[in-house]
Amino acid sequence: MGQEKILYIVAILLQAGIIVYFVVNSRAGKKAKAEMKREIADENAYENLRTVAIQVTPAQLKLAIPDDETLVYGLVMDCHIGDVIVTLTAYITGAANMYFSNGGNKIGGGKTPAVGEVAVEFVTAAQSYVYRTIRVTATELCEGGCVRFYLLTNKGIHAAQEQLRYIEDGTSPWVSIFEKGNELINLMHSSGNGNIAH
Repeated sequence: MGQEKILYIVAILLQAGIIVYFVVNSRAGKKAKAEMKREIADENAYENLRTVAIQVTPAQLKLAIPDDETLVYGLVMDCHIGDVIVTLTAYITGAANMYFSNGGNKIGGGKTPAVGEVAVEFVTAAQSYVYRTIRVTATELCEGGCVRFYLLTNKGIHAAQEQLRYIEDGTSPWVSIFEKGNELINLMHSSGNGNIAH
C-alpha cells in the first residue's frame, strides 16, 4: 500500500473521529441542556406554587374575619434539609399541600378527614405564636439547616425562623408547632388522597 493511500486513510479516520467526537458531545450537550431545563422548570414550578400558597387571602377561603381581630388563617412552613426545601402549606379550612424545591408536590391532602383535621390543628396552634413573629412583606426561602414559618393573618404576613438544631435538641419554643407540621407531613405521605407529581 502506497504512502499516499495510507495518509488518505489516516485523514479519513481522523475526520471520522472528529465527527464522532462532535456528535457525542452534541448529544451530551443536548442531554445536559434538557436536564438543566427540567431543573429550571421544577424550580420555577416550586416557586410559583409556593408564592400562590403564601398569597392566599381570607376572601379566597370564604372567611369573614372581624377587623378588630387578628386571625391566623394559614401557615406555610419551609424546612431546608440538605439541598432540598420542603414547603408545607395548611389553611384553617383543612386544605393542605406539600411542595419540594427539587421537583414534585403533594396536593389535595386535606381531602382526607384525618389530614384536614391535623391541618386545622396546625394552623390554629400558630395563633399563640403570632407574638413571636415579625410582620414581613418579603417571603424569601429559609437558610440551610433552618425552618421558617409564615403565619398568614388578616393583618398581614408574619414570619419567624429557627435553626433545626434547636428544634432537635428541644430548646426551641417552636418545637410543638414543628412537630404538628411533621405529623401533618407524615399523614399526607401515608394518605391515599393527594397527588405526587414530578
